Amino acid sequence: MHYKTIIWDWNGTLADDVYPSLLSVNDILEKRGLSPINMTQYYEYIDTPISRFYAHIFDLNKVPLEELTREFNEGYAKYFDRLHEGVPQLLKKLREQGIPQVILTSGNQTIIENDTARFGIRDYMDQILGASDLLATGKIQRGMDWIKRQSIPPEDMVMIGDTLHDLDTAKAMGVDCILCAIGHQSEADLRASGVPVVTSFLDLEPLLLGKVPSVSPC
Repeated sequence: MHYKTIIWDWNGTLADDVYPSLLSVNDILEKRGLSPINMTQYYEYIDTPISRFYAHIFDLNKVPLEELTREFNEGYAKYFDRLHEGVPQLLKKLREQGIPQVILTSGNQTIIENDTARFGIRDYMDQILGASDLLATGKIQRGMDWIKRQSIPPEDMVMIGDTLHDLDTAKAMGVDCILCAIGHQSEADLRASGVPVVTSFLDLEPLLLGKVPSVSPC
C-alpha cells in the first residue's frame, strides 16, 4: 500500500449519479418549455462553479441560480438511488487496512452525510468535507484548509475523482490524483490531463491495494 490517506470525490466517483443529474436538468428544461440536452451536451457544458454549467442552457438574468439549484436537487433526490459497483466493498477493505478515508465534495454537507448513511458507507469515512450551500463552490479551498491540519505528508495521499476540477483540487493540495471516467466528465477530457484514468470503479482496487507502482504526482 503506497497511500496513507484516500481522498474521495463524491458525485460521479462514489455516487453513480451522472444519469440522475441529466434527468433532473432535463426536468428543469421541460418545466420551462425548453428542449432537453443529451449526455454529450452535458459533458460539454459541465463546469465548476455550477453557475457556468447552467449559463450554457439558461439565461441566469431571467432564471435565478438559486431557483435552478433548488429544482435540480429536488429532481436529483428523486432519481439518485445507487453507488458505483464495488464502492462499499473497496471502502470496507481500505477501512480494514486502517487507511483513513475522506470525502471532499462540492455537494452539500447535510445531503452527503445523509446519502452516505443511506448507502451504509458513512462509517468508512473519517471525515466528510462538504459545502454549506447548494452552489457547489469552495471545494479547492476546503481541501487546502483541511490538508494544512494533517500530520500525513501530501505526497502520501491521493485524490480520486471524475472531473478535471478534481485534478485542479489535487494539484492545489499537492497530492496525487487518479481520475475515473465513470461520472460527470468525458473519458477523452480526462485522458488529455496526463494523469492515470480508470474506466471502472473496480479498476481502483489494484491501484490502491495491489502491488503496482504508485502513480505519478499530479
